[in-house]
Parts: sequence; structure tokens; C-alpha cells
Amino acid sequence: MATLGDEAETAIASIRAMDGEFMDSVAAKSASRVAGIYADDACILMPGRPIIRGKSQILAFWQAALDGLVQAITLNTTEVKVSGDLAYALGHNTIVLKPPGESLRQEKGKYVAVYRRRAPGGWELVVDSYSNDE
Repeated sequence: MATLGDEAETAIASIRAMDGEFMDSVAAKSASRVAGIYADDACILMPGRPIIRGKSQILAFWQAALDGLVQAITLNTTEVKVSGDLAYALGHNTIVLKPPGESLRQEKGKYVAVYRRRAPGGWELVVDSYSNDE
């Protein structure tokens, strides 16, 4: 019989595996794989932009980002907490960017991500929010 602690540990392991899938998908420049991590009703909150809402907008956002500007993203999730069918993760990120006509540059920041348990299992990203440290 699984205990509440076992379920939380399984959820944390799943969310950390999603971090790996996210980074691998960005490295492969696969917007569809990145968008596949998000729930259909998910949103992305980022500085200076309107809310990016829903799978089609999220796919379009990642397609545009990966077609040019974003070269790599490294996630360092430092905390994951689980409560029932919801979980959140906090961490630091490094984004490698290549603006047109410019050299590569890195931006360091932090993020909070909210996940929801999928039926019959697994997790999906429902809120993705980040900001730069500078």
C-alpha cells in the first residue's frame, strides 16, 4: 500500500523528470514537445507581455522562441511541494539567447511552476511564471 509520502515522492520524481524533458525538448528545438508538457488550459506569465493562454498560444510562443532567439534553457529546481492533485516547483534558470545580429548571451532568473495531476496518472504544467534576476 502506497503511503502519502510515497505518493509525494513519486510526484516529485515525475516533476523533476519533466524538467529534463523540457530542457531536452528546448535543446532539440521541438516546440511541440515543449508544449506537450503544458495542460490544455495552461498559461505562461512573463515580464512585459500579456498572459500566454492555452495550448495553441503556448505552442506558437515556443515555436517563435525556438526558431531564433532561445538556444538553451537550464532549470535548477530547488523546491517541489505536493498537496493532493496540485504541486508547485521553485527554482533558478539560465536561458541562452542569440538575438539576431548579436552574440550569445545568458540571462539568469527564477521561476515558479504549478502542476496538476493528470488522470489516470502523471502531471501537467498549468502555470509557468518566470522573471530575470536583473
